[in-house]
Amino acid sequence: MEIENQPATNTDGSSQDISAHSTKAVDLVDSIRGTKPVVVPRGYSISQSATSANAINELEEGTFRENKISSAWKAVSMGGTVFDGFLLAASQEVGQSILTLPNVFSQTGFAGGVLLELTFATLALYTNYLLVCMHAQHRHNLKESGDKKHTDPYHIITDSLVGPGMKLFSVTVVFFVLLGLSTVQIIVTASNCYILSDSISKRTWALIWGGMFSLIAFVPTFRHYRILSVLGILTTTYTAWFMTITSAIEGPQDYVVYDAPQNVEGFFNGFVQLLFIYGVADVMDNPASYDRSYFWSYLYVFSLTMPNAVTAYHTYGQAARYNANSFNLFPRSSARDFGIIMMSLHQAVAFGLFAGPLFHMWEKLVHIHDKPFLVRAFARLPLCGFMLLLAVAFPFFGAVNAILGAFTTSFGTYVIPCVAYNLAFKSTEGMVKKPFMNFTLIKCLNWLVVLFVLGGGVGFGGYTSIKNFIRQIDQFHYFAECYQC
Repeated sequence: MEIENQPATNTDGSSQDISAHSTKAVDLVDSIRGTKPVVVPRGYSISQSATSANAINELEEGTFRENKISSAWKAVSMGGTVFDGFLLAASQEVGQSILTLPNVFSQTGFAGGVLLELTFATLALYTNYLLVCMHAQHRHNLKESGDKKHTDPYHIITDSLVGPGMKLFSVTVVFFVLLGLSTVQIIVTASNCYILSDSISKRTWALIWGGMFSLIAFVPTFRHYRILSVLGILTTTYTAWFMTITSAIEGPQDYVVYDAPQNVEGFFNGFVQLLFIYGVADVMDNPASYDRSYFWSYLYVFSLTMPNAVTAYHTYGQAARYNANSFNLFPRSSARDFGIIMMSLHQAVAFGLFAGPLFHMWEKLVHIHDKPFLVRAFARLPLCGFMLLLAVAFPFFGAVNAILGAFTTSFGTYVIPCVAYNLAFKSTEGMVKKPFMNFTLIKCLNWLVVLFVLGGGVGFGGYTSIKNFIRQIDQFHYFAECYQC
């Protein structure tokens, strides 16, 4: 019998190659120290974090302890869920636009303002549903083709289902949406701070805040947005309810006048500012469930915007027409000043949320997206400088919103989803997400939405917003030191 190659055994017959196991453990520790190649034997496991002296000690003790601080940070900051979709949608929609709502209602009137806000919010919900349908189809097509990539921004979906022409148009619209929104944050913050302290001009405030906002260029990633979204909602919720409660307590002034709408031009200027409020964002790991997020944000936004707009216009009436920033309507108080500080904080958060994807698109455009971070960070500064230049040259709070509503939000939120859906699906055959009603009716409804938005928003709204913008330039000139002071 040949017994030389058999392992030693205990009296109970179990294997006992102790020296072999000890040797493997020593070899594993040496591998971590760098003295040997990393070879993980059966029965052992090693993580990427096991490269330090602490990791070696933990291995020798027989365990790796998870970094609890890192896990806690991810839990409170990393987004991607339905709830995060709600947070970001709500925080973006009710930003600086809540400060313009009394002014908007002073142009559209009570009935017009309420009806238009309901209409645009409902249509935005509907077009978001269309995008969710297209996203589901896009993911299904990727799976069928064996493509495992999960890069699903707005323009990638339209490119996949419609073609490169729609992709190029979508990218262009989204770029100018983000550019305009980022610029508006500088304008609004300067306006808020001037109300808080008029010791320096609005233009100087814009230069100060624009310079501070530009530091966001040195933030390497914008994925940890959950905390920022919560902060954004808290600030706008306080401000909206401050305006609502204060207006309700103060009540209508003796001299209040309700004369809106005065003319067609004023009505359509308010039309596009209400259209500007609602937008579509893709902020989750599973955007197919974003329709639920958007529905809850729709309800929450209404709880802030409608009471705010109605009560403020009811109290101040015609006076709101001459104050694009509604903080000007309220008497100085600690509650109002705290609201101004909260909204200024919100604008800083919003600038980061809008500038983040804008920086990514900019880096792609100039072909530096694969360069080291410092190269990309400094390349972002000219874009920040351009946004600051626009904010200082055209500090027309309210008028800028109307321009953006007419020529960016109208396409990004309403026109592109409807047109893309109709072009992407010729029939229900092969559709992953079946239509909730008759397919032909949906396509007809889509074309009606396109005609409504192109006619009212881009057509009449675009004409009146441009005319109003030119009027602001004639009255206050470029690089106005103090707009509506």
